[in-house]
Amino acid sequence: MEGKKKYIIDTSAMLSGNLNISEDGYVYPESVINEIKKGSLEKILEVANITTRSPGKEYIAKAREAALSTGDYNALSATDIDVLALAIELNGIIITDDYAIQNVAKYCGIAYSGGGISGIKKGIIWKYRCTGCHKIYDEYIKTCPICGHDVKRYSKK
Repeated sequence: MEGKKKYIIDTSAMLSGNLNISEDGYVYPESVINEIKKGSLEKILEVANITTRSPGKEYIAKAREAALSTGDYNALSATDIDVLALAIELNGIIITDDYAIQNVAKYCGIAYSGGGISGIKKGIIWKYRCTGCHKIYDEYIKTCPICGHDVKRYSKK
């Protein structure tokens, strides 16, 4: 990608109040704007000169796959996946206070920064363990099919 670096803005960063939302180089996934329009910033968005974009389907698939690999998939919304996908597509820098987004970004080698808080220092791969029989699962399930106990998330590394 040529030219100025693109900053992909997540809802949490936008709501932090620490950004000039019409700053040149900021890109907002359409889904972020749709979330914000439900809230108090709707009037500001009507007059702001912002760039919105939806990620391509192949980049959404890449973001989902990365989120599954880290174990963060169930902690992410469709909007969060769009933020990650757009950053992959544009080779952009994500601005977010969401640690799950930051964790997946780190896994993908995507640069990120906190909008109002500092970013994560190291990446985590999440796994899921049954509280009864201690069977390990790669993906989230609520109840262990072997013994019926709850399954809890833990960090692998």
